[in-house]
Amino acid sequence: MDDEGILSMEYHHINKKFEIMTGECQSISEILPDGRIRFYEDWKWTSGDFSSGESISEEMM
Repeated sequence: MDDEGILSMEYHHINKKFEIMTGECQSISEILPDGRIRFYEDWKWTSGDFSSGESISEEMM
């Protein structure tokens, strides 16, 4: 995580066809009032169709 709180990562994913896919993601975290964490993510595949998108991931209790 950098000084501005941005988490940068590279990842590997195995899809339903058992193909290994790779990607990159930058996430900004938010601490919710109940203490859970929410991530706002900008991601892109670095293999396959090279698509990109945005996701929100939220911790469940």
